[in-house]
Amino acid sequence: MADRRKILKKSLCALAVYSLSTSLALANASTPKKVALVIGNAAYASNEKLKNPVSDATLTVNSLKQLGFATTLATDRTAAQLKSDLQTFSLVAKDADIALLFYAGHGIAVDNINYLIPIDQRLSTLKSLDLKRDGISLRWIESVLAQSNAQVSVLIIDACRNPLMRGAPTQGMVDPATPPHGTLTFYSTAPGTQAGDGSGKNSEFSLAFNRNILKQDLSLMQAILATQADVSKATGDTQIPWVNSGLVNDVQLSTAKPLAKLSKTDKNTPLAGVQRGTETKSEPAALQKYWDENLARLDEAIQYNAMNFDVNGKVTLEKRAKTGDVLALTTLGLVYATPEQVSMKTVHTGYGLESKPVKKGNGVVPYNPVLAVKYLSQAAAKHFPVAQTLLAELLIEAPKGVPRDYQRAESLLKEAASTGYGRARLDLLDLNVRRGNYSPEELAKELRNNSSTIKNYMDRWSKPQSPK
Repeated sequence: MADRRKILKKSLCALAVYSLSTSLALANASTPKKVALVIGNAAYASNEKLKNPVSDATLTVNSLKQLGFATTLATDRTAAQLKSDLQTFSLVAKDADIALLFYAGHGIAVDNINYLIPIDQRLSTLKSLDLKRDGISLRWIESVLAQSNAQVSVLIIDACRNPLMRGAPTQGMVDPATPPHGTLTFYSTAPGTQAGDGSGKNSEFSLAFNRNILKQDLSLMQAILATQADVSKATGDTQIPWVNSGLVNDVQLSTAKPLAKLSKTDKNTPLAGVQRGTETKSEPAALQKYWDENLARLDEAIQYNAMNFDVNGKVTLEKRAKTGDVLALTTLGLVYATPEQVSMKTVHTGYGLESKPVKKGNGVVPYNPVLAVKYLSQAAAKHFPVAQTLLAELLIEAPKGVPRDYQRAESLLKEAASTGYGRARLDLLDLNVRRGNYSPEELAKELRNNSSTIKNYMDRWSKPQSPK
């Protein structure tokens, strides 16, 4: 009897231990593993420093912790530190339900490969060979994360925001054609463009992204679409976030639960499901503040991209223009509005030296003011001051195929000039003089009233600009 009692007691103990271990295993199985590495690089050398990436990273860490992510914050990382951070994160993310990487800082692309820029690399002296040999590319990061076997990998890249005119189509972040299976990459801006660093403590993108991921009723893809719409609205359609997804299912960030399957449209279009009507405007005060701080930078970027227009740039710009990106629309408009110039070139022929006329334009597309008006009209309808001004100039000059329309030009210039855009104010003065609307006294008064704005605009194009 005693032996039977001992056996029974041992059996009951074993059953209790088994039940407890099973319960713990089930509890652990029901708790999703969500990990995140958040990087903010701001302390670049001299004039390449950024203001807000560390604040953006801190904001994101706090948001992800509220969503239950085990989160690591890394700021101002050198190349060696960043590589070590990413390799360690791959180990931490082993078999995770969701592994999320957030990066804020400088970024660039070379030969259709995106690179993150550590603080010990200088954009002004970087060479493509350096990046290919020592750079930290998104492809490498994707391969490192793939080793973790995480169910879902999410890369949030708030980059390409340097003020050094490196946002040209051949240099800005690109959009990989085939995203890795199970990986979603969300860029703060479209391929080949710059992203704003923000006027306050955070970039427009980071503010919108963090605001939307904390909305419990939104899935990951819904939060992304909401962020696209918010950033586009806040920047007057000059910064459009871009998503490239290899996910099969949408996912809930708070629970890591897979949701409905994503369609091809949901996964790989830049603005899937986001409606940005041509007459929808941001709050006037907020948008005016954005123009005050960024209009000169945007104007310069458009001029730079038009001057460096090439075949690759054409494809990228046309893709962006289809989404309603006003920078792409305006750049294409400026390219087609640039007339060809004929010069004489001396060449060797069978008859000796001979002078021949040579057409000089952008070298890629022919001069086409009618097509220029089409592109500029789309951007002007979104109330973009640079496009409104360029379109008004075409309506005033009336090149072949473009009817002269002083009334429409005046309306466009008035709205553009109200943002403080110096070129628009100059053109508006010129138009009123052409139409005889000003007496000499009234013209002198208008020149005095606008002297500061016009001088600032003229000075900007007469001497090199120091980066912000």
